[in-house]
Amino acid sequence: MLFARHLKLYGYKKHGIRKVKPRIPSLKWRTKNNFIDCGVFIMLHMDNYTGEATGKRDCGMVAESKEQSDQLRVLRFKFATKILLYEVNVHAGRMYELALEFDKLPPREKLSIIFSAVRNRDASECSYVFKKSLC
Repeated sequence: MLFARHLKLYGYKKHGIRKVKPRIPSLKWRTKNNFIDCGVFIMLHMDNYTGEATGKRDCGMVAESKEQSDQLRVLRFKFATKILLYEVNVHAGRMYELALEFDKLPPREKLSIIFSAVRNRDASECSYVFKKSLC
């Protein structure tokens, strides 16, 4: 809808796309219980898009399962690495240095840092949701 409004604002005659009903394809890797990896799925689709019809697309994902969770974990790492180390990222050099420092740490310390980051992220998300509900 926002895209249609943008097209109309700039005088494109075919801005009436908002009248088109979206069609949700039935993909074998579609999930019922995963509500957090939408962005990973979108990036996977963009990364593998070659112009073929949606139903014929195969990104290598398996159906919702433990194996799919493992695939998503690898993809999160892959996409985050690409973003953080991309040449136009002005902080890429520093991110690389931090990654090398992190790699030198003992496994227990790495786990401690990861758990702490997840805990802080979860707390921050909870406070965001709480603040949002008060508005």
